[in-house]
Amino acid sequence: MRSKATLRSKVFAMGTLCVLLPFSFANAQQIGVVASLQPQVFGTAPGQAERSLQPRSGLVANDTIRTGPSGRSQLLFQDQTTLTVAPSSQVVLDRFVFDPAGGQGQVGLSLTTGALRFIGGQGSRNTEAEIRTPSATLGIRGSSALVRHTGGQTVAVLIAGERMCITVNGAQSCTSRRGGVLTEQGFQGQVNPEFLAFLLGQIDGSPQPGIASRTGGIGLSDQAPPNRQPLSSGGRERDEGAFDPDSGPIPPGGPDGALPPITQPDDGNGYDDGGYDDDGYDDGGYDGF
Repeated sequence: MRSKATLRSKVFAMGTLCVLLPFSFANAQQIGVVASLQPQVFGTAPGQAERSLQPRSGLVANDTIRTGPSGRSQLLFQDQTTLTVAPSSQVVLDRFVFDPAGGQGQVGLSLTTGALRFIGGQGSRNTEAEIRTPSATLGIRGSSALVRHTGGQTVAVLIAGERMCITVNGAQSCTSRRGGVLTEQGFQGQVNPEFLAFLLGQIDGSPQPGIASRTGGIGLSDQAPPNRQPLSSGGRERDEGAFDPDSGPIPPGGPDGALPPITQPDDGNGYDDGGYDDDGYDDGGYDGF
């Protein structure tokens, strides 16, 4: 009798576990949703099998997002942070905590491979959002940025906002310059328009027609398009209007061997290009010296 009772208890326990696993995922605290996607995009919650994501699919903490060769996705979080994930990328949603009453939060994610666009929401206005790659840690405060990690190299481009820093082995370099580029070697200068176009093409695919104004610079507009609020890193809208068609057509992503140079050539003008390191001086941000 005891052995039969023990067997029944084990069977009941296993059945209960099988029921609780999906129930546990369904009741995990949702941190965001899939706003839009192009197949194929997949998510893996902790302790769960990989699932195919659809528009309005829920996201939970420590979800792993994986895109196929033709997949891309835009993710929207509770604090209005927006994350656009390029094809052939993998991102882990490590930490998204937000208190609507106090407007405070913490944002942390890991980019294992591929590329993404980050538009900070309320959670990163006063606290740096953290994006980790296998080779570096990025801190982004009140800003939007493009981040790429392939072939062991991290490249980050500040698009708008307060500042972005990179930390490697305890050494930190930062930029507050729109279009400033950071890599593991620190501040690299102003982004090359061709590389910016390449990276946008990798993240967004074909460009949207009618995107806005002339600047003659690096492909970043200093003003908002007509009939829109001034550009903001608040995450309430995509910052497509920050990009200038003068940079030329956005090509599809190509092999790494065909990448254009990441930054523009040194203009030798001796002026601060917006980079500095953690000693508080702008010694890393001058060219011509």
